[in-house]
Amino acid sequence: MALKNESTGPVNVLVIDVGGTNVKLWRTGEADKVKFPSGPEMTPAKMVDEANHHLDGWQFDRVSLGYPGEVANGHPSKEPYNLAEGWVNFDYPQAFGAPVKIMNDACMQALGSYEGGRMLYIGLGTGMGTVYIFEGAIAPLALGHLKFYRGESFDHYLSRKGLELHGPKRWRRAVSEAAITLKAAFLADYVVLGGGNAKHLKELPEGCRRGGNHNAYFGGLKIWEPERVNAPSLTLVSDSIKGAV
Repeated sequence: MALKNESTGPVNVLVIDVGGTNVKLWRTGEADKVKFPSGPEMTPAKMVDEANHHLDGWQFDRVSLGYPGEVANGHPSKEPYNLAEGWVNFDYPQAFGAPVKIMNDACMQALGSYEGGRMLYIGLGTGMGTVYIFEGAIAPLALGHLKFYRGESFDHYLSRKGLELHGPKRWRRAVSEAAITLKAAFLADYVVLGGGNAKHLKELPEGCRRGGNHNAYFGGLKIWEPERVNAPSLTLVSDSIKGAV
């Protein structure tokens, strides 16, 4: 997938997926990602510096940023749980020197996984991310907080800590039961099980598909498609980038 500008030709998009464990970078036209560690000391300024270091002079026209927290009107609205503070008031377009669009990291992976209809996305990463897409409209959810089994939440069982605490066999069973339950509750046509820990799954429940972090790249490209510019969940970050498409 490649974006083009009718007047200037191909457009280079830098896609960044900021996670609680790693930051992943994709460059237009390259299948493989570059990643570097994140964690509680990661500020947005440090993230930009590290990204530029790993890009080694590669020039980009636009940036798509998957943010591990709440996003409102195209900008972080709350500080991330697993990273340092400073993300809410940071000027991303100025720091990158390019137009920037920001959406929740699970939403970006979900958008990259979407194949039409009603899709429920369950991200299996540091925590459990959930997104519902209905006929192209993106609705971020927080289903991980709901009680699931023996008074514990979905996130307790399906997160990375849940995998480590309960072991792979019990974790896989919990993922399967959660996917079946939530698919029925949302009348979803299909469920995508994505995120970094999706690779640990073996057999998938009926109606489920395997996703992965690579879908963040495709989601990062899709949010710059002209038909998505005015989507409510993809409001532009600031007036300075309007009209960039």
